[in-house]
Amino acid sequence: MKYLINFHFLLLFLAAPLFAQRPPVEPINLSYLRVNFVSSGARPFAMGGAFIAAAQDENAAPINPAGLTYLTAMSASLNIRQARTEYKEPQGSPETPDTRRRLHTNNFDQVSLSINVPHGNFTFSLFRQIYFSDRFTFETQQFLTTDEPLTTRQVLGGLGNFPGRDVILDLELVNNGFSIAYKVTNWFSIGATGKIAVFNFKLNEQIFLDPELVNARAPRENSAQTEYSVAILDEQDVSPGYSIGFMGKLIEDKLFLGGVVNFNPKYSFENDIFLPTYRLDGLTFQAESPQRTSFDFVIPDSYGFGLYYILNNHLRFTFDVVHVEYSDLLHGNDLNVVADDEFSVQTSSYDDPDGKPDLTIDDETELHFGMEYLFKVPKLGLIPIRFGILTDPDHRIHAAGENPDMNRLYPKGSRRIDYSLGLGLILNSYLKLDGGFKTSSDGWQIIGTASFTIPNS
Repeated sequence: MKYLINFHFLLLFLAAPLFAQRPPVEPINLSYLRVNFVSSGARPFAMGGAFIAAAQDENAAPINPAGLTYLTAMSASLNIRQARTEYKEPQGSPETPDTRRRLHTNNFDQVSLSINVPHGNFTFSLFRQIYFSDRFTFETQQFLTTDEPLTTRQVLGGLGNFPGRDVILDLELVNNGFSIAYKVTNWFSIGATGKIAVFNFKLNEQIFLDPELVNARAPRENSAQTEYSVAILDEQDVSPGYSIGFMGKLIEDKLFLGGVVNFNPKYSFENDIFLPTYRLDGLTFQAESPQRTSFDFVIPDSYGFGLYYILNNHLRFTFDVVHVEYSDLLHGNDLNVVADDEFSVQTSSYDDPDGKPDLTIDDETELHFGMEYLFKVPKLGLIPIRFGILTDPDHRIHAAGENPDMNRLYPKGSRRIDYSLGLGLILNSYLKLDGGFKTSSDGWQIIGTASFTIPNS
């Protein structure tokens, strides 16, 4: 049996038509924006991404350009990556439900390619790298608290209530770079990279607010009949970035120290929000012309240091510390969440009750560790076996304060541990094949690399 919820604010609408304005929607729901950086080759990928000081092969340019000086002949490297992710947030009790998020992605990334040319104390490199690629669908079913009449704030998602959403999001950043490295001495090298970064941002989001209940519960399926808004963004933008790195020997042919700083670009986009006709009890919100809003997306800057230790001819270890300024993601954006906005009679609009930012995100320091053991197989060549482990922050935008409603809508995630494995095959001094596999609570990724060195004449 169906019945309609009586909203507190409807009484105001009936008493004063001035108040009968459509509750606002956010230009971009920042709760589902995540940035996962991608290793540029199977060898660093299999070693937990710990490669800042070990970047002395064909994978060096996108990670630490200073390591290019260790190449002695012209070479090329080709990478192909496949990823599968399914991320679920835990569901709370019926009294304090969580947001029922499910993120899915299954994508076959375009190939990444690098070409390296040494010349005297200089080495030059051209490369194409997928810096990150997040593609997923995002869906929540509407949840309404029914123990009392609902306010506008409740309908918008506060106080344990969640609007229905259906989201398709595609974020991809591709770096097309040119690197130059210089061997200052036999013990120290420097390198720099200039990047033309191409960013693809595609978003299609539908929000559902259903005022109708079935057996005192909100319908569990989103439907077009209760569609409240549609946001569409499909743009590609180009912006420059650059990196600076160094590589030094602490112990000859044994211990290496590397460092790198990555300065990443900022993008500005505009998205259109469509507001169709929406009916609530005796009140009708008429369809409105598309609203165009601006949105900034800043790729987080990062810097890190690493150690690479060669124990003997067979066993090597790597360790990196990387700091990522994830707070860059929020720069230039409105940090107010409309879910806790309240209607003000003085301004005739919905205003934030405390005037403070509702959202924040933490800068994170990541730890990466990897090891590599080389087996020599007669008539076949060297077979490297690799293992890696890394701390992977949730890098999620979350509620800034202690408001329980905001924390339900924008929960803070937890740090995860990722593990990686890999195998290689060094057929001769000219051809190498590598594969890497990484698994975590989110899902898995796999990458393959083929590297070819042109012998010196």
